[in-house]
Amino acid sequence: MGSELHRAAGGLRRRVRMVRHRGEQVSCPLCGRSFRCFMDAWNRPDAICWRCGSHERHRALWLFLEQRPELLAGAGSLLHFAPEWALRRRFSQLTHLRYVTADLSDPDVDLQLDLTALALPDASYDAVVCSHVLEHVSDDRAAMSELRRITAPGGWCLVMVPLDLGRSQTYEDPSITSPEERERAYRQHDHLRLYAADIGARLQQAGFAVERVEPAGSFGPEALARCRLLESDYIWLCR
Repeated sequence: MGSELHRAAGGLRRRVRMVRHRGEQVSCPLCGRSFRCFMDAWNRPDAICWRCGSHERHRALWLFLEQRPELLAGAGSLLHFAPEWALRRRFSQLTHLRYVTADLSDPDVDLQLDLTALALPDASYDAVVCSHVLEHVSDDRAAMSELRRITAPGGWCLVMVPLDLGRSQTYEDPSITSPEERERAYRQHDHLRLYAADIGARLQQAGFAVERVEPAGSFGPEALARCRLLESDYIWLCR
């Protein structure tokens, strides 16, 4: 009873916030709702959808999949690492798709998996989504090789990471170990590196053919403004 009351109270608060911020200035492609503005995140304004909780990167990824419908249409199975609620909800609605969620420690997933040593057969999934996970993984090159191994021939893997467009090379230093040092160096206490666009070369070295998708060029300025996308939220389509 207590958990039901808690969920009901949370739903009521969400509906009140949605009404309070109703408008047409911004829109979320994941839930289809429009608002006067999005909710502020802890480190940036106008970032989170009031209805579904999507962040900029989730909206960019879904816009990309809408722009390239053949990707999901041609996939019979999809493995989603560290599944975010807004994307999880949309993927699970695709009746043709065997949708599987995975995480190392979250109990609310289908599979508990270590990304650097996946307990899965080769070519297990037609599609894989790995968004904002690799920056938390100590051996990201091993993780990339495992992503390549489980992606079926003709399939694809979508990778996103926090990106510093001002850097030419990914910054990582094994001597940086404390949460405070990591936050200063990598922008977040549990990140192990700060990626630059050379992540594309790392993914290629793992055996992928890589296509870099830049929001500004792929979606245009109107979508960037209306969906409040970040120019740094590159999508790496790996085949």
